[in-house]
Amino acid sequence: MSSAFWNTANVHDRLQELRDTLYLAKAMQKELDTLIKVKDAKGVNETSSCVLSKYLEDNRINLASQESLSLEEASALISKLRVALEPFKVVTDDASPWEEKSGAVRLAQKLQKNKRNKLWRKRKRKRVAEGLAKERERFEQADQEADEWRAREIAKDIAKRKVDKMKEIAKLKAKEERRKAESELELVLIVEKLQELRSIRIQKLKRQGHFLPEEDDKFLERVRAAVEEEERQAMAAADKDAAKDAIVTAEESRTIIHGRGSGSEVIGSSKGGEESQDQITGSETKDGSSRVTDRESRKQGLGSSWSYDSVASLPLEFYHYYHGSNTDTGTLIEVISTTFSVYSSLATYCILLGKTC
Repeated sequence: MSSAFWNTANVHDRLQELRDTLYLAKAMQKELDTLIKVKDAKGVNETSSCVLSKYLEDNRINLASQESLSLEEASALISKLRVALEPFKVVTDDASPWEEKSGAVRLAQKLQKNKRNKLWRKRKRKRVAEGLAKERERFEQADQEADEWRAREIAKDIAKRKVDKMKEIAKLKAKEERRKAESELELVLIVEKLQELRSIRIQKLKRQGHFLPEEDDKFLERVRAAVEEEERQAMAAADKDAAKDAIVTAEESRTIIHGRGSGSEVIGSSKGGEESQDQITGSETKDGSSRVTDRESRKQGLGSSWSYDSVASLPLEFYHYYHGSNTDTGTLIEVISTTFSVYSSLATYCILLGKTC
């Protein structure tokens, strides 16, 4: 047998034919087994036997003729297998020449080489795929790191812009507060100058004899106390005048009753004393009128003394506002209250600024 038999293509074709022949032989073996079962009337209930019996009955084929045909076909297949396996005996036969064995060995080596090449190519593909996967993974990781770095840089830029904006806002607020502080400081300086001017004017007015209270509360308390004292004195004087009027009225009524009793006695004793009676009546009338005149003058004197005493009871520094003054006390009190309210508001500004005025 020449070495051309052990060509790869030839061996492949022969092996394919051998494979087909073996497949037919196995099918023929099953057919012969089924015919034997049908012939022996065994396995009637089996599916293959039933199918074969029905096929034979439908085609009107005799069982003996079918058996002979099957045996002939089996013999042909066996002979074909022998012919197909004859070239491959060289591998197992020790008596075969070495040339034929060398061809088989070369084919076996070639097949092993092809197998090794296939395995190597498979491993190579696997390594390449793994390398590509790793490279893709590295690219993805690099992309992710780049995205994270870009996000961090963007966050840093945003934070930096926010900080710069906050610094600008803080600078603007500081400038505004400084401007407010300067304006408030100017107000404080103006108030200090006004206080100095006020102290100078107060000293000047004091030298001229005017009264300017330094504290509004004490001034109002003294005015209130003076008014209450005037009211108490007025009530006491009114009670005293009422008592005096009651005493004078009682004395007058008693005198009139006493005069009427003495007049009736004089008329009964002597009717000729009309002239003396007229003189007595005239004298009584004069006495009564003199008493009334004295009482009225006393009332007027008391009233004038009360009005004088109500003014005289005030302290000396209040005379300027009661006698010959064009300044109203209420107006002065309102001016002082306004001044103190301005001072209190300025003091509040000073406290907010953390300074002392």
